[in-house]
Amino acid sequence: MKKIIISLGIIGVVAAAVIVGTIAYFNDTETSTGNIMIAGTMDLKVDHTRQTYNEVDCNTCDLTLISDLSNMVVKKNGSPITSYPAVYVSWIHPAWTAQNDPDLAASSAEWIWESDPTRQEDTTQDVTYTFDKTFEWYGPIVSSDLWFAIGSDNSIKVWLNGILIAENPMEQGYQQEHMLHIPAADVNDHIVQGTNVLTFEVKNWALANGNPQTNPAGLIYKFYISGNCQDDYFKQHCQLWGLKDLETGDTFWNFDDVKPGDRGTNVISLHAYDNDAYACLIANDIVDNENTCVDPELAALDIDCGTGPTEGELSDYIKLFTWEDDGDGVYEGETIIAGPNSPFALAIGNISLTESNTKYIGLAWCAGTQGLTDNVITCDGSTMGDIAQTDILTASITAYAEQQRNNSEFDCEDVDLDQD
Repeated sequence: MKKIIISLGIIGVVAAAVIVGTIAYFNDTETSTGNIMIAGTMDLKVDHTRQTYNEVDCNTCDLTLISDLSNMVVKKNGSPITSYPAVYVSWIHPAWTAQNDPDLAASSAEWIWESDPTRQEDTTQDVTYTFDKTFEWYGPIVSSDLWFAIGSDNSIKVWLNGILIAENPMEQGYQQEHMLHIPAADVNDHIVQGTNVLTFEVKNWALANGNPQTNPAGLIYKFYISGNCQDDYFKQHCQLWGLKDLETGDTFWNFDDVKPGDRGTNVISLHAYDNDAYACLIANDIVDNENTCVDPELAALDIDCGTGPTEGELSDYIKLFTWEDDGDGVYEGETIIAGPNSPFALAIGNISLTESNTKYIGLAWCAGTQGLTDNVITCDGSTMGDIAQTDILTASITAYAEQQRNNSEFDCEDVDLDQD
């Protein structure tokens, strides 16, 4: 009997809950969907397109391009596709002999294709894949040293910067005796200063009942250009590059024998994407190394090697002048940013960048005292003296950008790179 009473109590509680649940008020709901708030972005890219050292122009010394994984697949059967890197071909058909060409073999070029193995469906029907290879060239070309050879399975067309420079319509382009050779005269006039694009359209011919072993496909090539720098240290070590995010090894200066009165210029361009920006070029991580003691330096310091300083003084004698350039690296009365004769440890700015537009910065340096007379930049090395002999100066040059909007108080001098 007790169990029955308890059960009735539970039923009563449930019933009460049901009754309460039936009570409701008039109501209406309107919802605004898809509201989005996205933080803005700031993307700064830098290029370095001109450089001189004691009136000598920097240029590309030589360049070798080969078929490797840096080649990008960009089209199939003439239609653009989302690009992806080529791959090495693991199955080399016995009929392929182009790779035995001495110049190709010496260059480490290897057969590449868009997939490995060749897709089954691409063996029984005609198919073309287009490969792009981007490269940069600055300066003159010594045409006699330009050599270009291509092996392909099967036929091939080659463009340089959108201009058809050669084609091999033969089926046996993969054989050494039938591979395509392109003379310098067909290439030189189409190479531009800066960024270039080589394009290869390779056609694999259909084979009835073919498979990846009986009808594979591939491209192998070597492309060599010489700028004939000989043993000139500056030309062998200077660097020019197009628009990019800076990486380890991208240097604006690399000199091994700076002397009083040495001078040089650089053209650096800055590009802000997504927002207008203020930009700075900041010399930081500056290290002056005394390196070794030599008599003239010791006499200037009135010390001996045993008590000599551990820090060098070279950065004290490198002076800078910067201006808003038009891209030619020659000061012609344009707006001055800093200098002449500004200290090396300098935040160069505030440079105003408009979104997606280019701002060229001309920079001149001098080992000594820098001046400006009638728009001519001068460099007097007599003030440098002996104190900086053998010193080594290393530094980072940081390009920094910050949004303009709601940032009217920005000043490069306030930038703390350790906190950014």
